[in-house]
Amino acid sequence: MSPFFYSNLFHLVHNFQYLYCRSHSRIIPKIVTRVRRVMQPELNLPPPPSTGPDRPSHPPARPTEMFQMHVPVDHTATSLVLYRPPELVASSVAPFPNGDGICRSAAPMCDSSGSATNLVVAGPSLSIMEPLESIVPSLGSTTATALEDDANSFSTGAMLSRSYDGDSYSTPTRENTLPFCGTTYEPACNDELQPKVGMEFDSWENGESFYTRYAHEVGFSVRTGTQHLGKGGVALWKRFVCAKQGWRKTKELNNEAVKKRKRNVKISRCGCEAMIGLKRRNDGKYVVARLVLQHTHQLVSPNKRQFLRSNREVNSELRSKLFTCHKALLGTSATYRMLTVERGPGQIGCLKRDLQNYYRDFKEIIKDSDAQTIIGAMKSKQSINPSFFFDYKLDEENKLTHIFWADGTSRKNYALFGQVVSFDSTYRTNQYDMVFAPFTGVNHHDSSVTFGAAFLANETFESYEWLFSTFLAAMGGVAPKLIITDEDASMKEAVPAVFPSTRHRFCMWHILNKLPEKVGRVLMQDEDFLKRFGICVWASETPNEFEEKWNSIISDYGLGNNGWLASKFGIRQRWIPAYFRDVPLGGILRTTSRSESENAFFGHFLNRRLSLLEFWIRYETAMDEQRQKELENDNISLHTQPVLSTNWGMESHGRDVYTHSIFKLFQTEVLAARDKCDLQKMEQVGELKKTCLSGSGRPREVIYNTRTKIAQCSCKMFESVGIPCSHIIIVLKWEKCLEIPSHYVLDRWTKTATQKVVYDGNGNVLQGSCTSLPSSMKLLYSDTCSKFNMGMIAAKQCEEKMKYFKKAIFEVVDHVLNMGTTKEHNKVEEFESFVGSTFPTDISIHPPDIAHTKGNGHRFRKASEIAATGKNKKRAQSSKKDKQD
Repeated sequence: MSPFFYSNLFHLVHNFQYLYCRSHSRIIPKIVTRVRRVMQPELNLPPPPSTGPDRPSHPPARPTEMFQMHVPVDHTATSLVLYRPPELVASSVAPFPNGDGICRSAAPMCDSSGSATNLVVAGPSLSIMEPLESIVPSLGSTTATALEDDANSFSTGAMLSRSYDGDSYSTPTRENTLPFCGTTYEPACNDELQPKVGMEFDSWENGESFYTRYAHEVGFSVRTGTQHLGKGGVALWKRFVCAKQGWRKTKELNNEAVKKRKRNVKISRCGCEAMIGLKRRNDGKYVVARLVLQHTHQLVSPNKRQFLRSNREVNSELRSKLFTCHKALLGTSATYRMLTVERGPGQIGCLKRDLQNYYRDFKEIIKDSDAQTIIGAMKSKQSINPSFFFDYKLDEENKLTHIFWADGTSRKNYALFGQVVSFDSTYRTNQYDMVFAPFTGVNHHDSSVTFGAAFLANETFESYEWLFSTFLAAMGGVAPKLIITDEDASMKEAVPAVFPSTRHRFCMWHILNKLPEKVGRVLMQDEDFLKRFGICVWASETPNEFEEKWNSIISDYGLGNNGWLASKFGIRQRWIPAYFRDVPLGGILRTTSRSESENAFFGHFLNRRLSLLEFWIRYETAMDEQRQKELENDNISLHTQPVLSTNWGMESHGRDVYTHSIFKLFQTEVLAARDKCDLQKMEQVGELKKTCLSGSGRPREVIYNTRTKIAQCSCKMFESVGIPCSHIIIVLKWEKCLEIPSHYVLDRWTKTATQKVVYDGNGNVLQGSCTSLPSSMKLLYSDTCSKFNMGMIAAKQCEEKMKYFKKAIFEVVDHVLNMGTTKEHNKVEEFESFVGSTFPTDISIHPPDIAHTKGNGHRFRKASEIAATGKNKKRAQSSKKDKQD
């Protein structure tokens, strides 16, 4: 037979599918005419039998030479039995599978009276459900295939049916017809998975599980059908149907009355009647009372079973992995990619969309109870660890406006390192645009450490006053010696109101960053001006020295009428270093760079789409990372030693007591003492010895008390930083000191600074990060995960090892599950377990309104930025023009 015959037939079927979807039954005669015209020349078929009462109902052919197909057309159906001549039967490679020559994948169509309507066309036996190449006698069997083989397999999912009388055609009508998407057929499977009428199950759940297993094996999805409940909600009758059962409602297909964004939802139902019905007996067991195995659609191939809806589940393991990854800043898509790499494509058990929908449900549940849930989570942590502190404030409508929190570790860090505090607010960290305000300090490794954090609905004086008062209460009423902020007007008033004895310092960077705009481009290009201004601001050691240099600059450059410089000189006690040299540790923070660094650190964990609860979860992850880094530095300092640069005893002693970061600063001063300090004059009056030194910039004067072994230097480095300067070190060296006097070794810079036990006002030990799991349980969990992963890696490359490992794991897990009754958690309970708090049924604390703060709007660009943008545009246009030329 010519290959063109099959090619024409292939395109014919595609045309049939297309026309069927867009026309009515009147197009069927055209299609059958084309079938006949294609087939008759190729096979030299005789004309159809003449009409009359003696015409047989079937052509004179053996049953082995017939194949029957069906198709619905708008509540009408016809049938076509294609006749295979004997000469083609002999050339077939494979017989029909049932032995009697009849493929039973299709049943005769019956009218309402039950009689079959079968009108025939002579021709070769053909199954449109099978791939085209299987039709060719020399290439494959004529057996009908209901399961798709691969993406290139051709199947229309329909059977042609037609009755004709010469060139005149008619379509018998029928009320109930088979769906367009296929012929009825019964899939084959292993006997142990084959459902049968009369099978018994202890519960309907077991029956559902069995039928679902069978469905996934043969390639279709299952959903719950109708059910009948008795007293107490006991299911007396329950049906589970093929997912393609029924038809989509018309109003769901086209509902123009409801103005909603149209979703491109594909049609998945085609009226398949496959189902299983379970009936409850008097003994409480369920029996299969009704069973339909025939399907009317194409089944999926094994490599596509992963897409069956009933075969997709976000199980407890995936849910736990999803929440864990969200804590680790991996979104849902990144989590799915990780699982794909870890397990392989198609082996996850669900689709990315399923994970996204699950996390969407989580956000939907917490949407209205966001504020009350985060309050509940903090209360839960406080009940576990009393050292956890938090407080909040509501408005008249019971909406959350302010909230502050600090766990035991943060409060302990403040007790150890809270002499100086940097405070700065940041924006765009949550979906309510509330201001995020962390309190930051410097720990014994010269690293940033968080003392507490807050959310504020606005930046008014009242808000900052409440926040600073709450912070003071959390820290036992101990105010910092120095706090540094920007020049916010509300902060200017709130700091002295709450911390009257605290020195309030303004960030130098924020002030000097405005200098180019305020003095003009000409002066900013004057190197002499920049040098003199820098020395005046940064290097002046006394207030008198600063004022003299400032006035000189103003006079020399004619800046007397510059209002901005005049205003900054008026608040010089708030930002010039010369005014903070006597403040203990006042030199540690001169800008809010620590806060800026801390905000950037939190920026890696936060974004503007987070709810308060999600923010809280990620904040804890950030704190864990910060504290893990501190533990790492502790370990390095305690168990390693830096290299010495001299043979001085004080350097060796400094290496023993200081952390590595602080010792590096101390070692720099030791080398400066050895190489740059020259003795100019020494005199003693009583117990005081006065030494004058040179060689390191301006001359220095050190007064040493021979009795107390305490020295004071005019540079005041120890007072402002807490580390002895090179001038004191050389004087102590001349006094035969082999170790650093204890007066100069501040606890805050030592290796054991955090080992000190600190209590709050209620006698609670300030420690711990408020986890719901005890440390012993966390250790067991970590060891188990580690051991399991080691086993997986060891067995991954060997099938025999993997089978043994799988068997052992399954046995252990089954044993653990049977050790006690395990309550199955619903979705809400799982969310509550992840959060660590129950979701409220009655909401009394409502989420905040969207805040309108200065950091959430569009930032006004400076003149220099506008000018730079204009230059860049001109350069881009010039470059584009050059390329065109």
